[in-house]
Parts: sequence; C-alpha cells; structure tokens
Amino acid sequence: MTSRISNVITELFAPTVRCLACGRDVFDGTAFCSECAKDVVYNNGKTCKRCGVGIDGAEDYCGNCAFDKIYFDQAYSVFSYEGAVQQAILSMKFNNLASHAKVFAKYLVFMAQKVNLQYDIVTFAPMSKKSLRKRRYNQARELAKHFCDLQDKDGLLVEAIVKDKETVAQEQLGKAERKTNLIGAYKINADVAGKRVLVIDDVKTTGSTLNECAKVLKRAGATAVYCLTVASRKEHFDYEED
Repeated sequence: MTSRISNVITELFAPTVRCLACGRDVFDGTAFCSECAKDVVYNNGKTCKRCGVGIDGAEDYCGNCAFDKIYFDQAYSVFSYEGAVQQAILSMKFNNLASHAKVFAKYLVFMAQKVNLQYDIVTFAPMSKKSLRKRRYNQARELAKHFCDLQDKDGLLVEAIVKDKETVAQEQLGKAERKTNLIGAYKINADVAGKRVLVIDDVKTTGSTLNECAKVLKRAGATAVYCLTVASRKEHFDYEED
C-alpha cells in the first residue's frame, strides 16, 4: 500500500526543489528527501470507520466517534501526524511557508480519488480575522484552493464558513476543552442547502474543529459533509478516561 501511494505521488509530482521537512534538495519527484521519507508515516493502517484516524485494538471506532455526536459523514487523512509530516505542517502554518500547501494538495487529490469522494462544494476550516491578520494566510484555504486548481474545479471552492468569534487556539487545549471551545464560533457564509460539502483542513486531532464545521453546515441544509485532512493524530483511547 505504501509503495503504491509513493509511486502514484511520484507520477503526479513535478520535481520538488526542497524537502518539505528539512529543506534539502529533492530529485526524485516526491515531497521529502530520502532521509526524511524514512520518517513519513502514511495513515494506511487500521483506522476508525467514521473519522479515519489511526486506532489500535479490536474496536472499529475511535473513542470520539464511539461516544460523541459526530456531524460529518466521513473523514479521511493521508498521513499520521508525526515525524517529517508534522514538521512540514508546522512549517506551513507558522514559518510563512504557505507554498507547502500546493505540494500537500496533491496528496489530498490522490486520497479523494482513491476513495471516490463525491461533492458539490469544497470549503475549508476558517480562521478568525485576528488570526488571519497575524498569519497572513489560512493554510486550510491554501490547501483547498490548490486542491481545486489541480483538478480544474476552481468553481467549487466556496468560503462556506466564517469564524466570527475569537477563541483559544485548539492546540493549546486538552481533549475536553477542545470540544466546547468552538461552540458558536462558526457561521454559514454561503448557500449549502441540498449540497454535498467537502471540508479541507491541515490536521485532525480530536476532530472538534471539523465536527463544529459539519454541525453548522448540516444545520444550514447540507445533505452530506465529508472531511479531508493532510494528517491526523493517531488516537490511543482509554476507556476509563473521564
């Protein structure tokens, strides 16, 4: 499976000048140099049947999907959020390397085609105006834009959700706090009634961001909401956890 993905990605890619993780020259058409590639983990092991996160044990669903209200219909991730991929995503978000999004978008296209995703609108996890001014770009929007560009589907990209409430950054919060932090923060900004919506983001951790996006979309009449992320954090769920 891993070799198949690597071969397809190599065919899709024009030669990448720099490794996304370390910045070394890359000559084989992939996104990572030979050393960093050893540290890339694809999300192709056992995954939750609903949110696509890597899981261990005999269960079919992760703890979030087994016990919480999930509004999106299905979510998919290309990589596990660790190693070289984690480093590359952090650089994309915080080191002014929005150009990484164009490379990662090619992996998203591959995944969407692999699972035969059907959608009418492509949108992305929003940022508040304050956060957008600070970072200067929304990496999720960049991913969604290149995802559509690569497939000549520019007309499908819609800013369907806006964030009009400032919240604490999700990465600064624990699992329980993440679930409530975004409540009421998102508003619908487009007509999604009767539409199948694809939401794109960089990372899925607990899924709270994507779930809140899906909730407002469903309440606005979306018939289905699918989520696609570059990576997701593998979950080790403790059934005795509060």
